[in-house]
Amino acid sequence: MKKCNCPNCGANKLDYSYGYAFCEYCNSKFIIEKNDKPQTEPNFEIDNDIECLLKKCKEDPQNAKKYANLILDIDPTNEEAKKYL
Repeated sequence: MKKCNCPNCGANKLDYSYGYAFCEYCNSKFIIEKNDKPQTEPNFEIDNDIECLLKKCKEDPQNAKKYANLILDIDPTNEEAKKYL
């Protein structure tokens, strides 16, 4: 991962859009190469989402089927969600 800095002021707070980088400090606009843009890894916590949806199933029985379907979209093998259907 390559760290990008503004070529004009050296700041590293950049916004990326349509192949350009925009410096938040000096408002410079410059072209970035594909390898220059820092890589970010997605941060997903699916287990936590499933736990929250199961909790909603218990707390809101009228909408339990809706929450159970959302759980099964994430994890089709979830037996606890199947009980609400």
